[in-house]
Amino acid sequence: MNEPAGSTGFCFVHAADIHLDSPFASMKLDSPEVAEAFASAARASLQAIARVCVQEGARFLVLSGDVFDSEQRSLRAQHELWAVLGGLAERGVHTYVAFGNHDSLSGWRSAFSWPEEVHFFGPEVCTYPVIVHGCEVAQVSGISYPQPSVGENLSLGFRKHPGDPFTVGVLHCNVGGDVRHANYAPCSLADLEASGIDYWALGHVHEPRILRAENPAIVYSGCAQGRNPREAGARGCFVVRVTGGGRVAMEFVPTDVIRWHVLDVRIDGMSTVDQAIDEIRDGVARLAMSSSMRSCAFRVRLLGRGPVHRELAMDGPDALLAAARDSSLPGDRFDWIDCVQDLTCPDVDREALKAGGSLISDLLCLADETRSDPARLEAVRGALEQRLGSRPARGLTRMVRELSDEETLQIIEKAESLALDLLLEEADS
Repeated sequence: MNEPAGSTGFCFVHAADIHLDSPFASMKLDSPEVAEAFASAARASLQAIARVCVQEGARFLVLSGDVFDSEQRSLRAQHELWAVLGGLAERGVHTYVAFGNHDSLSGWRSAFSWPEEVHFFGPEVCTYPVIVHGCEVAQVSGISYPQPSVGENLSLGFRKHPGDPFTVGVLHCNVGGDVRHANYAPCSLADLEASGIDYWALGHVHEPRILRAENPAIVYSGCAQGRNPREAGARGCFVVRVTGGGRVAMEFVPTDVIRWHVLDVRIDGMSTVDQAIDEIRDGVARLAMSSSMRSCAFRVRLLGRGPVHRELAMDGPDALLAAARDSSLPGDRFDWIDCVQDLTCPDVDREALKAGGSLISDLLCLADETRSDPARLEAVRGALEQRLGSRPARGLTRMVRELSDEETLQIIEKAESLALDLLLEEADS
């Protein structure tokens, strides 16, 4: 005799935003070995997710959109997905796949003989049962994007009915209108709660986030592999354990093979450039030790005031990058400095200059007013977007729209520093 529906505990894995075929186009990968490591990083993170499924005894895996980086998914990327999910199917692990804005159903797809354990969601919400020992212990409902840009609230199509077992909802969406992310399939927490779904397996936001821990659990798994410094820190998937009574326990498990870090180095108190180089190397070593022997990629930000600023202004940060970068080639792991950003300021008494009643004083006062006014920060972003809206730089406009206040403040700081250097140089001549 079968057990009542939902009375058997089980485990599943929730992942999203793998971005197979991600080009890492914005990076300056002048090392062929590092370039190859990044090119294979998305595939390696997918393989790591599969290992987590096996090691944790997962009954199934859900992939919540943007499995591929592009609608025009390559044959190689499709074969990678087929091979990994086929390996899970051989072990009896089912996979439920939704497609998002990057890899919508309107894209090209080659013909593969997919195992019956692999399920793809279509443009309408559909539901699959999860059977364990002849008992339906759960069901998985999901939907894929029919085209890249979806403005409808897709969550309204999900509904758990009385008597249904534990239900997982698979959706690629923006909850709460988060301005840091494109507003695809927008919905609210209240919409998700009203559906009756027990666990919302969300995709689209690349940072792992638990929006709600239970009744229902609402979770962004984040991307499986960070692709740029904005995606710094551990990236991976969630292992979800459900008791016979429907209680949920979640554990985040890293799957990234290259971990991004942003390293801030202050030049205050430094008198020579070699001190900055040593500080960068020490910081790289420290963060690498904290990354569980993964390869690491770094964006270094030089901050503060001091004599080193003038030398950086003369030679530029690229010279410092070459000096600080480890010359050893990748082996089992590597530490790669992607770039060094010079956000330092001249070694001057800023408050005294502000009080001087000169053009320099006007510049500094205007910069401070802009920093403290949200409307002016937005105006800066608008001006940058307009300036970069020309055809050669059109791909940068989305990056400008997504600039955080902190990043906008850094741009203002750098603009002030450049202007101050020029004005001080003119005053000294």
